[in-house]
Amino acid sequence: MGDRLTTEPETIWDLEAEQAVLGTCMTVPYIVGHIRAALPEPRAFWRPQHQIVYAAILDLFDQDAPTDTVAVKDYLHRAKTLGQAGGHKYLLTLDRAALTAGDPAYHARIIVRHWRNRESIYQADRTIQELQTLDPDDGPDRLRALGERLLKAADDLAPNRPTADEDRFPRIDWKDAFATDFSEIDWLPGRFMERGQQAALVGDGKVGKSIFTLHWIWCAITGRPCLGDIRREPINVLYFDRENSLRDIVTRLTAFGATPDDLDVLHERFDYRLFPRFSGALNTSESAAAELLAIVAERPRDVVIFDTVSRYISGKENDSDTWLDLYSRIHAPLKGQGIASVRLDHFGKDTEKGSRGSSAKTQDVDHVWELTAYDEARGYSESVETVTTRLKMLRTHTRTGLGEEVFHVTRRGEKERGGAWLPGRTRHELTDSSTADAHRLKIQTYVDDLVMRGVPGGMGREALKKWARENRVSLPGKTEAISEIVAALKAAQKVAS
Repeated sequence: MGDRLTTEPETIWDLEAEQAVLGTCMTVPYIVGHIRAALPEPRAFWRPQHQIVYAAILDLFDQDAPTDTVAVKDYLHRAKTLGQAGGHKYLLTLDRAALTAGDPAYHARIIVRHWRNRESIYQADRTIQELQTLDPDDGPDRLRALGERLLKAADDLAPNRPTADEDRFPRIDWKDAFATDFSEIDWLPGRFMERGQQAALVGDGKVGKSIFTLHWIWCAITGRPCLGDIRREPINVLYFDRENSLRDIVTRLTAFGATPDDLDVLHERFDYRLFPRFSGALNTSESAAAELLAIVAERPRDVVIFDTVSRYISGKENDSDTWLDLYSRIHAPLKGQGIASVRLDHFGKDTEKGSRGSSAKTQDVDHVWELTAYDEARGYSESVETVTTRLKMLRTHTRTGLGEEVFHVTRRGEKERGGAWLPGRTRHELTDSSTADAHRLKIQTYVDDLVMRGVPGGMGREALKKWARENRVSLPGKTEAISEIVAALKAAQKVAS
């Protein structure tokens, strides 16, 4: 196509972009589908040899064949077009031009933009040439025909042009809306989030968020009751993990009761992606977001898990734009498909202030749950150690207000003394209400004692600990319990004032 334009080539194409896109397709095969979505046709490339190489890559991709340099060379050799494509040495040049960072789909759109520019110039030049050869008497009619052709060409070149039947502004049908029964809440197992909702589970690094979540998933995919909920239909879970080792995952599932007899249900309902390598941050890279959504689309999904979410983003965690971008690229598409997600997150340096960047993070999810441990006891027999941990799962933010605000959970596990956790001996159960009440009474006893001793108002955890030492007032040893005392003390002093 290049010989039909008189414009200087450097103004209508980008050599580096064309080489980088082709090189990336040959070094990162799974990216081909996402680049193809932005760059569907080989003719968008300026260089004829690039058109030949890209056509070969797309054909190999359609055959589920590899698209690396060796495979492309073999394809072109068999098609007797290797020489036209520049030969083996030029394929190696393209391979070296592959992108090691950034967004390849963005570079593909550079190529498309130049192609649209060339096509526009070509259509305009062609029209001018035809007008110069017209009989003056036929001028008006031919000019109208040429104008219609230009309009059609402009429509064909328009990016992201909606189809005629695309409903971009759907109107509510009030009759159907009010005939729908919304009284039944479509809970996921455990009743801490509804189907299609987006939630955050926040806690410090030692509380066991991954263990809690994995046990919840184990119950949910096998139809077991969990967190005091009734048995529900098993769900399908997709888990992206950049925190835990394969040993962690298997030994924990074994501790929950999984055996080789459960491999079929694990394979069918639990898609676990360990240390996934997206081509960028999920909040900034369109290619990375497209990769994730393509994986989601491979099979039916009910829930997608991100462990830990900070490892999948770039930018400041206390910046609203970081989380709004993540919502627009990931959470909004999931929510639009009725797929729920849970992102695991860490507390900041001060657990009283919640998760890192919490003021920004609460904008884009339906619920924020904070998981804390407030008591742990160990018991020993001759060969077994029993560990009992009391957990509180508190909802700090919610869009709907439906469901419980707090779950008190007991995690019990048994392991060999100094060894591994025993198979089938670890579980999470709702704590008996009397136990939770006893804990709250214990916290309130500390608060009452502090108020009676004239503790100053507005203290944080460290300030309270210092004041208690100086005034010889006893406090519990656990940080989580002191945080609860600080929160309860602030509430009591606010009421008193």
